[in-house]
Amino acid sequence: MSFSVSQKSDLSTNSNGHHGSMTAVPVGQTWSSSLSAGPTIGLTLLSYWAAIRRHAWKIGIFVAVTLLCTTIVLLRLPKKYEGTAVVRIDPSAQIDVVGSQGGNNGGSNMDALIATDQQEILTPAVVMPTILKLGLWHPPDNGSSTAVPPSVVASTISGIRVTPVKGTYLLKVSYRCNSPGQAAAVANALAEQFIEHEYETRNSALVNLSQYMREQIQELGERMKESQLALNDFERANNIVNPDNISSMLTQQLSSLQQELGMEESKQRALEADLALAKEGNLDALLVSDRGSALIPLLQARQQAEIEFASLSSKYGPGNYLYQEAQRKLAQINEAVRKEEEHVTAQIEAQARAEAVRVELTAKKLADVKTQLEDFNRKSVEFAILKHKSDTDKTLYDDLLERLDAADVAAGYHSTALRIIDPAQPNPVPVYPRVKMTLLLALLLSTVLGVMGAVAASGMDRTLRDPKVVQSALGTELLGSLPEMREESGLRPSVLTTVDDQEVEHTPFIESVFGIRSNLLLGASDGPLRAVAIVSARPEEGKTTLALNLAASLAALGKRTVIVDCDLRRPQLHRVLNVSNRLGLSSVLQDRASLSETLQTVLPGRLTVLPAGPPSASAREQIGSRIGIVVEELKSQFDMVVVDTPPMLGFADGLSVVTVVDTSLLVVKAGRTPREYVQTVIDQLRHVRAPLAGIVLNSVTPEMSHHYYYYREGYYAYSAQRNGGRDD
Repeated sequence: MSFSVSQKSDLSTNSNGHHGSMTAVPVGQTWSSSLSAGPTIGLTLLSYWAAIRRHAWKIGIFVAVTLLCTTIVLLRLPKKYEGTAVVRIDPSAQIDVVGSQGGNNGGSNMDALIATDQQEILTPAVVMPTILKLGLWHPPDNGSSTAVPPSVVASTISGIRVTPVKGTYLLKVSYRCNSPGQAAAVANALAEQFIEHEYETRNSALVNLSQYMREQIQELGERMKESQLALNDFERANNIVNPDNISSMLTQQLSSLQQELGMEESKQRALEADLALAKEGNLDALLVSDRGSALIPLLQARQQAEIEFASLSSKYGPGNYLYQEAQRKLAQINEAVRKEEEHVTAQIEAQARAEAVRVELTAKKLADVKTQLEDFNRKSVEFAILKHKSDTDKTLYDDLLERLDAADVAAGYHSTALRIIDPAQPNPVPVYPRVKMTLLLALLLSTVLGVMGAVAASGMDRTLRDPKVVQSALGTELLGSLPEMREESGLRPSVLTTVDDQEVEHTPFIESVFGIRSNLLLGASDGPLRAVAIVSARPEEGKTTLALNLAASLAALGKRTVIVDCDLRRPQLHRVLNVSNRLGLSSVLQDRASLSETLQTVLPGRLTVLPAGPPSASAREQIGSRIGIVVEELKSQFDMVVVDTPPMLGFADGLSVVTVVDTSLLVVKAGRTPREYVQTVIDQLRHVRAPLAGIVLNSVTPEMSHHYYYYREGYYAYSAQRNGGRDD
């Protein structure tokens, strides 16, 4: 005997026709460990990639529409053609007004020259003659004005582009318009008019300069004659032939007189010192003077006479003739010394007066020479001024003559400093619009904007989509995920086992259920797992589907399993399993039937169902006080009890159930249930201290998880091998 399951209501949680796959977590491993193993940046990039894959078709449509609109706009834009003439600037051909080559311009001067020429081409003085020459504008027939309107000039200038070629002396003169022939003609005419304008303005400037220099030469010639006559008159009047020699001679004479005056003043001071000492009676001072040598014999004679007088004085008395003779001799010698002292003093005094006269005469001579030198220096300055003025006037006159000759030559010289080396040719390829580059840019920008929009939309999405972000978003382990499936691809008679236990093919959905079953059984650490409640935040999350498939998978392991429909408001299991709902859980809670009377067998010895029973408000009131007794009695009769509960938000029945079971599974529909709702349910379970084994993410599509592709491809590859008779 077998049974079939048709998915209705919240059983039919997936209806878009996709076969999906759960990213089944291996035994003993949870999504939390998977998340903690990889860096945060990897998770962020994966979430971005998931958002891009989820909105890939929208991005593609946006890019396609953008490219289509861009193409339409490009096709409607008028085509522009460009003609370019190349002008060479030769700095070595520049000639100034004195005839010297101007090729010694530094780098900065050359840059300034190129920039000047670049701006000169864009001036109306070059553009207006070009417009008239090519007939780009015709004056009105009434002859009111022959000047080109500023709007026409501005319009023409807007199409001109002058660009220097970096590292060269080349200027590219380009013009854009709707005709390739006209673009080339205008570019060539602009280059030619620029060269002609440069020649005309330069020639006009040289002619004006020549006229000005002629007037200056005439005036300067008269001034040069006057300065030369003034210089000659000054030379004759002051007898200045060679001012440098005269100045040198006077300077040398002044220096000699200064030295002589110094020596005379030194002698005068020495004589005055000797005279002062002599007048004081200082004999030693007279002896060291120039005249003191005449006193030496007298002093020696006086010394001898004093010795003799002293000798006689010791022998004889004053009355002795010899004593008196010696005394008289000594007196005579003293008188001679006194007279000689007076004579020497008189000589020193006379010599001092003579020396004073010499000093006075020398000083007077020195003052006269100084006066002559000062007077000569004053005249020399005047002479130098007149000489400099005369020389300057002559130099200016000669220089102006040279410049005038050079200007006359340059006025008729057509310089080759500017020349066209590559005339513009008509180019049939338009330069605007640039279709390929514009489309490529539109493709890049639209792709970037589309990706940014997809990421932004994903960031504003408050639902849970990617299984990899469940752990980080809610702090609760992900026990597994279920793929989105077709209406008819739920639990079928061939999915689990038949009565004779023949093994049949498993779908990806059933493989996902088996993975959740393995994680649930092997992850239990607080004792044997006997009762499990399947809860959800809102209706149509898929909890009934998971409860039924999980109970069937437990029965497939050989465990005696009972599934209880605890949703007394919208019961579903009796319809899915095609059993009677006349008696059920509501009957047991109201003591209208025993538990054995309400249980119905689906697979003999394997799977049993306890339907919800007739709806009753009284039964819903009794569920809080009696559901624990029912669960314990079922645990005594069966190996596993799976309870399908009503939604947690808005109903209190579910909280009464989760407190009496061993653990709970929270089913969340991917991409639909807001994470705030899920967090509220988790907080409620924690508040009542109800154990939560983890979260099951339902209806996971390929766009939500990249693991979907790997699992699906692996599954079908393995199935193909099995169908072909090959064994791995």
